[in-house]
Amino acid sequence: MKDFRITDIYSGNIDREPKQDANRFRKETGFPSPARDHFEKPLSLDDYIIKRPAATFFMRVKGDGLNKIGIFSDDILVIDRSITPRTNHLIVAILEGEMTVRKLIKEGSTAYIIKSDNSADKQKITNETDFEIWGVVTHAIHKYI
Repeated sequence: MKDFRITDIYSGNIDREPKQDANRFRKETGFPSPARDHFEKPLSLDDYIIKRPAATFFMRVKGDGLNKIGIFSDDILVIDRSITPRTNHLIVAILEGEMTVRKLIKEGSTAYIIKSDNSADKQKITNETDFEIWGVVTHAIHKYI
């Protein structure tokens, strides 16, 4: 049995309509707050997480096989397909016909993938390996309650 699996894939293309600022509708009464000068623009998680919408996808994972690297069952991974993978990047790959999440390690001209923080799980990627890097994990969204 697999220790985790990808259950859903979603596109990163989002509605980029400007959000209304809730502070615009607030009525000021009394002495203005000195903190008013320090208000920043509203935080947009879309802008923070999605740098390239056309290349961004979300994937939900199930299982506990990635717990050692901080990814838990039901987390949503943010994947950017436009990033060139480098050593120590967490990647989504198609390995032997199945989509999986692994850490990429490059040692000279040799590439390895590992399941988790355990280097004993190291698998060498050769020309004979049925392997394709699908994208790089940029964020993991974890729900606490």
